Amino acid sequence: MVHLAMKIRVACCSVIYKKALTLSGTSLCTTTVGQVVNLISNDVNRIDLAFRFIHFLWIGPLQTILITYFLWQEIGVSSIIGITVFLAFVPLQGWLGKKISDYRSKTAPSTDERVKLMNELLSGIQVIKMFTWEKPFALLVQYARKMEIEQIKGATWIRIFLQSFKIFHFRFALFISILSYVLLGNNINTQQVFVIISYYSILMTTMTVFFPQGVLTLAEMLISNKRIQSFLLQDEKEKHDKPLLLKLETTKKNCIEMSNIDSNNDIENSTRNEKDMDQSDNFGIDVLNASAKWILDQPENTLNNINLSVRPGRLVAIIGPVGAGKSSLIQAILRELPLCEGSISVCGTVSYASQDPWLFNGSIQQNILFGSSMDYNRYEEVIKVCALKTDFKQLPYGDRSLVGERGVSLSGGQRARVNLARAVYKQADIYLLDDPLSAVDTQVGKHLFEKCIKDYLKKKTCILITHQIQYLSSVDQIVLMEKANILAEGSYKELQSSGLDFT
Repeated sequence: MVHLAMKIRVACCSVIYKKALTLSGTSLCTTTVGQVVNLISNDVNRIDLAFRFIHFLWIGPLQTILITYFLWQEIGVSSIIGITVFLAFVPLQGWLGKKISDYRSKTAPSTDERVKLMNELLSGIQVIKMFTWEKPFALLVQYARKMEIEQIKGATWIRIFLQSFKIFHFRFALFISILSYVLLGNNINTQQVFVIISYYSILMTTMTVFFPQGVLTLAEMLISNKRIQSFLLQDEKEKHDKPLLLKLETTKKNCIEMSNIDSNNDIENSTRNEKDMDQSDNFGIDVLNASAKWILDQPENTLNNINLSVRPGRLVAIIGPVGAGKSSLIQAILRELPLCEGSISVCGTVSYASQDPWLFNGSIQQNILFGSSMDYNRYEEVIKVCALKTDFKQLPYGDRSLVGERGVSLSGGQRARVNLARAVYKQADIYLLDDPLSAVDTQVGKHLFEKCIKDYLKKKTCILITHQIQYLSSVDQIVLMEKANILAEGSYKELQSSGLDFT
């Protein structure tokens, strides 16, 4: 059973991990890292523990029936009295098991909150140290831990009480059996006493040690199963299983490709390079009457009746105030934001540079390649147009320098450029760039726009979200968004002549 429990635990960890990779944006809003960590580290272990004791829930009653029969042979009806007293504590054990499950259901969310808080503190430890905020945040951690310990204490007291049963439970039942046998007018001898003690000793191991453990671990396992089930039933990203003809619908987040092309399209992939020129006109994005919201019961739409068409070779700039829905539009194109109405058609492979740079703990070169094969000519060209050559000369090991956890060893501008270089290095038909110029200075921003976005990606479909209005005169199409709607769309001259204040 221990081996089976281990297999179930490993399988649950695998399913939870795979589920975490497919959660929709709406589900991610309600799921914390601490919750996922707690599910894998604590909840699945409850299954492992339960399988060690769960069989004693039926072995105990069966053994009790057999022991009662043998005791009847020795002391007659007094055995029924003793066993009845012995079993009188079973309902109490069941009630205490229910209380344990209540404490467990309260402890798990408290643990989730504490782990979430600690993750946030460790992520921002530099800022906390810089402003000497150690004591206030230490009080926050102490309060979170105190809330968790209060629930753990209640469960611990119940465990101690149940463990104490093995001290008095069988002795009390033994005393009642002998007392009732004597009070019924029978004479008892030493031989009978030792036989009765032997029978009760057999029953003690099962009913006072393992049976309560089975009740406790079963109660905790049921609560853990409910938590795991609740997590696994959360919404996933939209899946598209229909076969595609000359249409590669793929989404990428930080250049992580999630393709819905099945094995029937392998022939199409193998001949794609030969037909690239013929198909280049088909690559693009079409948004038709799209409305979307992150949460279903949200009163207002995040995107409202959006219509947009982007063709190859055009640079489209999306502008607007903060909260207008610019990033949400890209998330909808990536199928991260579920649509309420309308449709979005994406024809071609997509590469995405997120607004918040994401780097993993590796070298700069590994972060740019991100699993792609090394093409030295393309790599050199990418780092040149992304203004990284000067940075590589300043770093001790050039592009082989380690960026640290989440890129802590790099500046904000360097992280943004490495993030952009990863998106640009990826061979794609459509590039979605979410405000890549905000974290760099004016000179570097001009270089990135002219050399990378305007020149290097000139033959690609490109959507650029930006607040740098000085570059709007150089783009092919401007989309002005406000309050989840497209307010105006056209060239720079057309928007100027319309009289709208988009600057």
